[in-house]
Amino acid sequence: MAASVLALTASLLTAPAQARTSEPRVVVDGLVGPLSLAVGSGHVYLTQNFSGQLSKVKRGTVRTVYQVPETGGLGGVATSRGRTYHLESDFSGETPTSHVVRTSWDGTRTVVSDDLWQHEIENNPDAGVSYGFVGLNPSCAAELGAWEEAAGSPPLSEYTGIVESNAYQLEVSGHRAYVADAAANAILEVDLRTGDISTAAVLPVFDITFTEELKAGLEASLPPEAAPLPDCLVGEDYVPESVPTDVAVDHRGRLYVTTLGGGAGEIVPLSRVYRIDRHGHATTVARGLHGATGLDRARDGHLVVAELFGGEVSVVRPGSWKARTLFTADSPADVALSGKRVYATTGAFGNGALVTYDLGRRR
Repeated sequence: MAASVLALTASLLTAPAQARTSEPRVVVDGLVGPLSLAVGSGHVYLTQNFSGQLSKVKRGTVRTVYQVPETGGLGGVATSRGRTYHLESDFSGETPTSHVVRTSWDGTRTVVSDDLWQHEIENNPDAGVSYGFVGLNPSCAAELGAWEEAAGSPPLSEYTGIVESNAYQLEVSGHRAYVADAAANAILEVDLRTGDISTAAVLPVFDITFTEELKAGLEASLPPEAAPLPDCLVGEDYVPESVPTDVAVDHRGRLYVTTLGGGAGEIVPLSRVYRIDRHGHATTVARGLHGATGLDRARDGHLVVAELFGGEVSVVRPGSWKARTLFTADSPADVALSGKRVYATTGAFGNGALVTYDLGRRR
C-alpha cells in the first residue's frame, strides 16, 4: 500500500462532496495531468505532468516553456522574484536523479540544487520510522508474509522507511526552496545559493484500523489474478506512510504541509495539514481531508486545499480543525491564491483545466 504513493488511478476517485457553492470559471482546458501551478505577474505557470510539459498560461493561451526529455519527469512549480522554479528528474541512468531548476525571465535554465535522489540515498530521513501492519499475531503475520511472497506486492508487513525519492512539489521563500518529497516522507530544504540540501522535517505518522473498505480498495488496485488479502488483517492496526504533497511558508518561516496518507489515503480521508516550526516539530492544523495534494496559505492564515480524491477545493480557517468546501471539481490537484482569487488545476485524470474562483462569490 505504501508503494502506491500517488499512483493516482481514476478508479479510486470518490464522488464529489455536495455543497452550496458557485461554479469556478474555466480559463483553459485540454490539459494533460495538470498536477501543480504557480501564479506569476499576469500569467500562470503549470505542469502537465503526464506529457512532461512546463506551461505558461496568459490571456487564455497555453504556451510550452519547457518539454522534459522522454527519460525525464516533471515535478512541482513555484515562482519567486520574477523567476520560475520547478522539479525535474532524470531516469536514464542506473540511479535516478532529481533537481530544482530555475528559469530566468530570459529563458535561461540553471540547476540550483544538488541531487535530491542522492540526498535520499545518503540520508534516508525516515529510516527510523515504522510503517505497515504492526503488532500482528504470529499466525496472521505468516499469512500476510505468504500472500506478499505470492503477490510480489509492495510491503505491508511492518517495515521502516525505504530509500526512495519522489520530489513532488516545492515552494520558494527568499534564498531557500522547500521540497515535499512524497516518497522520502520528508520536507527537504535547499539553499538556492549553494545547492546544499538538508532535511527540514520528517512527517509524523499515526495508526489506523484496517477496515473492510480498505481491504476492498487495496484489492481493487491489484492485478485480477491476485489472491485476496488475508481476512485476519481486518481490525488490525496499520500505519500508512505520511506522503507529503505540498508545502507553503508563512511570514515567520513556519511550514504548512499537506499529506496524503499513503495508498490508504487514496481510499479513505486520511490527509492532514501540519504546521512545522523551525526546529522541525509538527503540529496538526487540519485532518479528515481526502487526498490533499495542493495547498496555499493566505496572509490572514486561511488555508486553501485541493482534495484530489475528495473532489473539492476547501478552506481551513485559522483555529479550525475542519475544512469547509469552497467548490466541487473533478480531481483538483493544486491551488494557488492571488489576492481574493483562487486558482486551481482540475481534471487531473481526464480533461485537465485551469480554473479560477472569486472568494467574494462564496455563499
